[in-house]
Parts: sequence; C-alpha cells; structure tokens
Amino acid sequence: MNPILVCKNISKNYQSTVAVEDLSISVTEGEIISILGASGCGKTTLLRLIAGFEKVDNGEITLRNDTVSSTQKHTQPENRNIGMVFQEYSLFPHMNVAENITFGLKGYSKSNQQNRLKEVLELIHLNGFENRYPNELSGGQQQRIALARTLAPKPEIILLDEPFSNLDALTRKAMVTDMNKIILESKTASILVTHDREEAFAIADTLAVMVDGEIVQIDKPDNIYNQPNSIDVAKLVANCSFLEGEVINNSVNTIIGSFPYRTFETNIPNHKKVKLLIHPEDFLMSYDPNGPFKVIGREYRGSHTINELQSVQYGFNLHCRESVQYPFQLGTLVNLVKTDEKPFVIFPV
Repeated sequence: MNPILVCKNISKNYQSTVAVEDLSISVTEGEIISILGASGCGKTTLLRLIAGFEKVDNGEITLRNDTVSSTQKHTQPENRNIGMVFQEYSLFPHMNVAENITFGLKGYSKSNQQNRLKEVLELIHLNGFENRYPNELSGGQQQRIALARTLAPKPEIILLDEPFSNLDALTRKAMVTDMNKIILESKTASILVTHDREEAFAIADTLAVMVDGEIVQIDKPDNIYNQPNSIDVAKLVANCSFLEGEVINNSVNTIIGSFPYRTFETNIPNHKKVKLLIHPEDFLMSYDPNGPFKVIGREYRGSHTINELQSVQYGFNLHCRESVQYPFQLGTLVNLVKTDEKPFVIFPV
C-alpha cells in the first residue's frame, strides 16, 4: 500500500539544539503509528513539522505525493488537511458540543454540517450531547469531542500529541481503548506521540521509538518488545533488567546459568562480554531456603506482582513477575527457572 504521508531525511534545529535529525518515516492509509520516546526527544517537534507549524531545516515532507515541506516550499497548516489533537483539548468554552465539532466545517452546507455532526457523534458514542458545553463534560468526554472535531472535516491524517496526559489513570485507560476503536472505525491514518509505553502499545499498528531526535527502531510493537535493537530501546519499551554475561560458542554464560541467545549484531566473537536482556516474565520464582536471590521489593499490579530480586552473592537486581495467588514476602529466598526455550536478546558491551 502506498504511503499517504512521507517524511524523508527531515531535520530541525533550534540554535545549537538538535530537535529532529535526519528522520524518515511514512504512514499508509488507515495505519496507526505510535511514536514512543522520553520527554525532550523531539516527538512534539516532529508533529509540528508535519502539521506545518514549523519549517524543516532539511529534508522533505510529502502528503499524497505533494510536497508540503522542504527547504524551498512550505504549505501553511490550514492548507494541509491534517488534524491535530492536543493534550489540552482546546475546546471553545463559549460553544456547545455541536458548535465545537462543526467549527471546522465552514465550507459545508448547513444540512451537510448536521449530517457530519451526527456521523461523528455516533462514532464517539456521544449522541444527545449536542447542546452541552465543555464545562458540563468529563475529561474523557472532552477528549472525545476534541477527537470528533478533528475527524469532522475528514483529514488525510490526524496527529495526537500526548492526548491522555491530563486524564486520571482510570479515565486514561478507558480513553486509550475508546480512542483506538474510534480511530480504527474512522479508517483515518494517525500518528500518536507519547512517553507512556502502555499507551503506545495499546494503540499502535506500528511502533516507532525515538531517541535524541532520531527514529532508532520502527516495527510491529511485539517485534520491538521481543527484540529491541539497543539497550536504550529496551529500557523504553519494557520494565526490564540486564545481566552481564560472556558469549561461549552458541550460548551466553552468566552467573545464573548458560542460555541460548539472539542479537542484531553479526559475528560476535567467543568470550565477548555482553548484557543479557531480561523481561519480568522470563523466569518463574520458587521458594528455596538456600536460594541465590532475595525478594527486596514488591509492586502489586492487580492481576500480578512485579518482584525486585537481589543476588545474595553478587548484589545485582532483577525483576520477576509472579501470580497474585502465590505471593512471596519481602526477605524470602528464591530460585529462578526459565519459563521457556526462547533465546535471550544480548547486547555487546
């Protein structure tokens, strides 16, 4: 499928600060891309470049094969047919829901405005809210109205800038699910930027990880989770731990055992020092009065608990997931058993 949006080698600097560097990414019809990165990595700047609020210093942005940004050309935001949803909602407080949603439909006839209003209200499941004002809505409802207003003019693509950050935890979780369904039903290509890995995974068809102004890995979310291409990516996408080891033939030797491995690197020599990526679900815990690990921390998460373990002999820490039916108390000594035969990802050091 041909992409509708293409960013090719785009860069943006603010004096001596590099915000976006030689970045390339494309979005196809109906695709939802999540861009995950820490605060200050350039996520919002990327959206502003795509929307036309900022000019590129280098590179090119095309929309439906038409250049909208380059060093020679800059199409104004209002002429790009790109919608944007902000974390602040930006609803007009003096306008009711119907007026907010139809605000961007100035070129539509009254009857077409009403038809489109009805369509998007059904899409966001807020029929009957036409005459309410923003201060009469919950945070989640306001966010849905903001999304409906963005979708009303049928944009080529919508950009979502940390849209859930102002919501409480319970509302945020529900809104992530709702927004994913709404965007899928609308069949509108979308780019979401967030620093929250759970939001990124829940919404994305494709996940892009951004570090210091660059897209450092882009793939299906499960592929990135299971095989990140760097330690930085691994830390962003998972609550993970690292264990030092040494490559010996086709295995990596560690102080807790020898394991098969996989890596993006080629021709890793024997005796190469590496770091082994460990996810909390990679090991099962078992009681052992002489066990090599002690439980030093517990984080209850409803369906499961994440335990922080410390090596009794060597002092390093790991995280391990456990079922809530079989809790391990602080100070308990345990042993670890690998949950499956899947090879570990390793990174040379």
